[in-house]
Amino acid sequence: MQTAIGIRVNPTQVTYCVLTGTTNQFEIKLIDKIVNPKSLNVPEQLKFIRSTLCDIINENHVNLACIRVTESNAQQVSVPRIYMEGVIQELIASSTVKRYFIGQISNISSRLGIDRADFKPYANGQKVFLEIEIWNNLSLEERESLMASASALNL
Repeated sequence: MQTAIGIRVNPTQVTYCVLTGTTNQFEIKLIDKIVNPKSLNVPEQLKFIRSTLCDIINENHVNLACIRVTESNAQQVSVPRIYMEGVIQELIASSTVKRYFIGQISNISSRLGIDRADFKPYANGQKVFLEIEIWNNLSLEERESLMASASALNL
């Protein structure tokens, strides 16, 4: 059985979802977030994120991963988000994760077998992804991390 993590970063927190199973038939093990401590300076915040995610990956025996990254055509680029995504990429590359990819809307959609145009309606909660009962109770970041995790199960 495969275990995957999907990660969605915003400037103040990292949202992640751990799934086990296959792309279309999985169990949600964990959906949570890591809030960046404001009391730490930037390098210490990055170290905190890296250390915490490393523990989560090891405790859950994660072997597949997808990081939902900033779109290349984003109107506003968040430097703190880019920093965190970079540190997370380095962590995953040096962890026990066997296969991973850096996902934008187009390649996450492709791995999920959905149209690119359907990604945002799913992420925004206008459509329910794979009939997941709790879908409308999740935040945008939680939904995107879940879809990223499900796409990683298709590696």
